[in-house]
Amino acid sequence: MKRKILRYGIAVIGMIALAIGTALYLGQRTKQPKGLLDGNGQVRGTEVTVSAKIGGVADVVAIREGQILKTGDLIISISARDLEARLDQARAQAAGAQALIAELDAQLKAFDVMSEQAKASEIVTAGTSTHEIHRLSEALARTRAEIVAAEVQFNQDRRTYERFEKLLAQGFISKNYFDELAARYRASEARLVAARQARDEAQAALEKGRAVSGEVAIKRLDVRRIAAEQERVSAARLTAALQVDAARARVAELDAQLADTRILAPVEATVMAKLVEPGELVAAGRPLATLVNLSDLYVRVYIPEREVGRIRLGNPARIFADAFRNRAFPGKVIEVAQQAEFTPKDVHMKDEREKLVFGVKVAIENPDGLLKPGMFADVKIKVDPCGYTHL
Repeated sequence: MKRKILRYGIAVIGMIALAIGTALYLGQRTKQPKGLLDGNGQVRGTEVTVSAKIGGVADVVAIREGQILKTGDLIISISARDLEARLDQARAQAAGAQALIAELDAQLKAFDVMSEQAKASEIVTAGTSTHEIHRLSEALARTRAEIVAAEVQFNQDRRTYERFEKLLAQGFISKNYFDELAARYRASEARLVAARQARDEAQAALEKGRAVSGEVAIKRLDVRRIAAEQERVSAARLTAALQVDAARARVAELDAQLADTRILAPVEATVMAKLVEPGELVAAGRPLATLVNLSDLYVRVYIPEREVGRIRLGNPARIFADAFRNRAFPGKVIEVAQQAEFTPKDVHMKDEREKLVFGVKVAIENPDGLLKPGMFADVKIKVDPCGYTHL
C-alpha cells in the first residue's frame, strides 16, 4: 500500500514538474517576439594573406599587429641588390645596342648617298661612252672614205705623171706643163698619206674610246658593291634592334621583379598577424602577413529549416558581442544558403532537435573597428516590421 502511495506521489510530482516546465517554456516563447529570429556565431572577415613573389632577406618590416593600413602602404621590403645589379647590366646592354643602331643608321644614310652618286656616275659614263664611240666610229668611216678617194686621185695622177714623163723625154710637151703634172702628182700622194694617217688616228681614238667604255662596268660594280654593303649594314641593324628589344624586355622583367621586392597593402585593412621579422630569409610564396578589413565584417548564423522562408536579403539585424553587451551593432542579411545542411557541431541551437539548418550571412556595420574576427556574437534578424519594437 505504501509503495502504491509512493509511486502515485512520484507521478503527481512528475506531472507537476512537467506542467511547470511547459509553462516556463511557453512563457519564454511568448517573450520572444514573432518578428525576430535568433542566431549566434563568430565574427568573421575577408582575410588577405600577403605573400612574397620572390625570395630574399627581409630588409624592412614596416607593420605591427593591429596597425591600420591604407591601400599601397609598405608592408615588407626585401633586399634586392642582386636584382639592381642585373637591372643596371640590362639597361647598359639596351643603351649599347641603341647606340649601335644610331651608328648603323648613319652608315645607311652615307651608303644611300654613295649609291645615288654611283648610279648617277654609271649613267653619265655609260651615256658619254656610247656617244663618244659613235662619234669616233663615224670619224673612222670618214677617214676610210677619204683614203679611197685619195687613192683614186693618187693612182690617176701617178699614171698621168708616168705617161707625160715619157712624152717629156721625147720632147712632145714642155717642161713647165710637166712640172705642173708633177706637182699635182706629189699633192695627191701627200693627201693619200694624210688620209691614211687620219685613219690610223681615228682607229686609235676609237680603240681608246672602247677601252674607256670599260669604266661603265667598273661603275656598275661600284653600285653593286655599295648595295651589298647596305644589305650587310641593314642586317646588322636588324640584329641590333632585336638586341634592343630583348634588353628592354629584360629591363621590364627586372623592373617588375624589383617592384615585387616591395610588398604593399593590396586593400585598406588591419594587420591581424605579422609573420616575418627583419633579417629573416623569405622564400618565394611564403606568407608575410594576414590582413582583414574591419569595416567589412560578417557573422554566419544558422536558421532552422522551418524559419528560413521568413528571411529575405536585406533584412535588418542587430549584433551583440560578449565584449560589448550593452551595445548593438546594426547589420543586414546579405546571403542566404540555397541548400540545407546538418547543424554544425560548434553551433548552438535553442531547439537541439533541429537537424537541418540554412546558413545566413549577416554583414556588420563596424565603422569604429571595435569588433574583431573571432569574437562570439548573438544575432537578431528582423523579419517583419514589428520585430525591433520588442527589443
